[in-house]
Amino acid sequence: MFGLIKNIKWKYFRIELCFFIFLSYIISFISDLEYSYHVEHNVANFTKHFEYRIAFGTFEIAAYSLFYWGFLKRAVFNKKIVHVILGMAVFLFLQHLMQSYLANWVVSKMPIFSSELRTYTANALKSANMSYSINYPLMVVAFPLIGFTFLIRSLQQDEQMRALKEQQLMSELNYLKAQLHPHFFFNTMNNIYSLALKQSKDTAQVVAKLADMMRYILYEADQAKVSLKKEIDFLSNYVEVERIRHEQNIIQFDIQGINEVATIEPLLLLPFIENAFKHGLEQETGKGFVTIILCVMEDDITLEVSNSKATLLNPSTGIGLQNVSKRLELLYPNGHVLQVDERAETYNVTLTLQLT
Repeated sequence: MFGLIKNIKWKYFRIELCFFIFLSYIISFISDLEYSYHVEHNVANFTKHFEYRIAFGTFEIAAYSLFYWGFLKRAVFNKKIVHVILGMAVFLFLQHLMQSYLANWVVSKMPIFSSELRTYTANALKSANMSYSINYPLMVVAFPLIGFTFLIRSLQQDEQMRALKEQQLMSELNYLKAQLHPHFFFNTMNNIYSLALKQSKDTAQVVAKLADMMRYILYEADQAKVSLKKEIDFLSNYVEVERIRHEQNIIQFDIQGINEVATIEPLLLLPFIENAFKHGLEQETGKGFVTIILCVMEDDITLEVSNSKATLLNPSTGIGLQNVSKRLELLYPNGHVLQVDERAETYNVTLTLQLT
C-alpha cells in the first residue's frame, strides 16, 4: 500500500513540474509569439526575447517550486485557507523583489548571457522601484497556483481513496476465500467419513481425488485468476467424488465450449454445485437428481445447476452461497446475472458471467 501511494506521489510530482515549466516558460513564449505576429507583423521577432525569457523563467520556476512544495501544498492539503491567502500575499511581494532586484542583478553579472541582455538588466536594476500592479500577479500567478494546488489535492486524494478501496476489496475477498476453504473441506471430509463407516471400497479413490482438490486449493486458488480449464478439472473431481457416493444416473455434468484462454476467479462456481449435492440428494434412499451444465460462449460463461429438494434437510447456515454472492458483487458488480428459481420440489440456479 505504501509503495502504491509513493507511486501516486511521484506521478503527481511530474505533473506539478510540467505545470511550473508551462507557467514559467511556455506562457511567456506564447505571449511573445502572439505579440510578434499581431503587433510587429513579423513572427521572427519572437526570438529577440528568447534569452530573456529563459533567464527570468529559470528564476520564476525556482521561486514557484520553493513556494509550492515548501508552503502552499501543505497549507492547501491541511485546509488552512487563511494561511494560503497570507502566504500568497507574501510570495507575490517577494517575487516582485526577486524579479526587480535579484534576477536583474544576477543576470547583469553573469558572462554566459549576451552583453545586450546584461546591459538591459543593469539599466532595469537602476530604475527598479517598489511599486507594481497587483492585477497581473493575481491573474497570472496567484489564481493559477492556488487553483492548480486544489486540483492536485482533489485528484491525489481521489486516487488514494481508490487505492484504499482496492486494498479493502482484496482483503474482503481473501477473507471470503479463507472462509470457503474450511467449509469445503468440512463437507468433503463428511463424505469420506460416510464412506468409511460403510467400509466402502471407493474410500481410497475419494481420498486420492480429495488430495488433487487440496493441491489445487493450496497452489492455484490463492491467485487472482486461474485458467477456466483448471477450475473445470477441479469441479470435475468434486462431481466424481459425489458420483461415487450416489448413483451414476442421478448426476448429470455437461461441459460445453471450454477453451484454454478463458480465465476465472478460483472457486467461484463451487458453492452452487456443492449446494446442489448437499440439499438435492438423499444419501439414505438415493433419490433425487443433480444436473449441471457449464457452457462458454465468446466472452460469457453460463452455469446452470438444477437439483431436486431432499425431503430431509439438515439445518444449514449457507456460508458457501452467502460468500459467493458477496464475491460476485465485489468482482463482477456489473458483469454477472444470477437467477434463482425455487419451487416445491426443485431448485434451479443460472449464473452468467462476463469473462475477461
